[in-house]
Amino acid sequence: MAGFSNAMEALVGDRSTLTRLANYGLGRSSGNGVKIKSIPIPSISENEVLVRVAWVALNPTDFKHVDVLSPRGAIIGCDFAGTVAKVGSQVANKWAVGDRIAGMVHGGLFPDRGSFAQFLKTSGDLAWKVPPGVSDEDATTFGVSAITAMLALNTRLDVPWLAENANQGQGPSRRDTPILIYSGATAAGIYSIQLAKLAGLTVVATASPRSFDLVKSYGADEVFDYRDQAAVDQIIRAYPNLDRAMDCFSEGNSTEFCAKCVRKNHGKVITLLDSGKSTMDGAQIEFILGYTVFGSEFQWLPPFGPKFQKIQSDNEALRRFYSTFPDIVKQLRPPPLKIIDPGLENLATGLQMLRQGQVSGTKLVARL
Repeated sequence: MAGFSNAMEALVGDRSTLTRLANYGLGRSSGNGVKIKSIPIPSISENEVLVRVAWVALNPTDFKHVDVLSPRGAIIGCDFAGTVAKVGSQVANKWAVGDRIAGMVHGGLFPDRGSFAQFLKTSGDLAWKVPPGVSDEDATTFGVSAITAMLALNTRLDVPWLAENANQGQGPSRRDTPILIYSGATAAGIYSIQLAKLAGLTVVATASPRSFDLVKSYGADEVFDYRDQAAVDQIIRAYPNLDRAMDCFSEGNSTEFCAKCVRKNHGKVITLLDSGKSTMDGAQIEFILGYTVFGSEFQWLPPFGPKFQKIQSDNEALRRFYSTFPDIVKQLRPPPLKIIDPGLENLATGLQMLRQGQVSGTKLVARL
């Protein structure tokens, strides 16, 4: 390939199947489970672009893949920002070499697709062109967390899309009732608060008291302490018509908390981890997984692990979201950033910080 060699360095999973199964059974892991490996630069199809990665953001899903889901040699990482290095023939009308680009890929499962690498490949329709005035470190945060917020709010909870043309023909959208965002200080929570507030909704959130001001600064109308035993009753009294919630934590009793808040109105709760329940306390429970936006089937821990079916409407939702994103991105603020030391060699440290629960109210990003 002109201008660079045909090899690159990438951070890949390095745990055996037995170790990953043990980690799953024990609920813990030892060691960082990754290594830097020299591998071929991925080849692209006519509908893809090759990206020279400049910045990445780290997410909890990254270390969870490393510990349990990632086969040996799978490239880790989902969120990226960089520049286009090569363009497939079918997307040459949209992209040119040198364009600034950002998005999310399905990292952690495949040997040729992941963001913790010097180059990555992505569909030309599933990324967005970064406009002037938006930094690469900010742009890389509009991946997993922002997409998860979009899926939950716009496709499951009837929150209007920010771009007017994205609402056309998309079914009902409502501003008439408030929305509850549980764990509003998480990156997904911060983007959910902003998307809901900019769409005209009243936003109720939960957080720890130390994060109240942070959550309010992103638009939450009122914030409650999720550890306060009276919080559920306080929310119900203050917002008697509450009928939708997004659980951005989805562990412990967080889903039950949300269900109790919306059960009077037979409402709906979106979770980010699978509780195995479709109803709870009279509320509808729906688990979503951001990887469904890629429009392909996939499986965890094959051949025995769960399979996930293609959801074409989620794929179309991401295309819609990113096609309008250059016009709406400046209405959104990324979470507070914590920049870790640059280079692939330092990403394992960032993953360990997430693994040990040392990151709160910030988003880890790194320059490659």
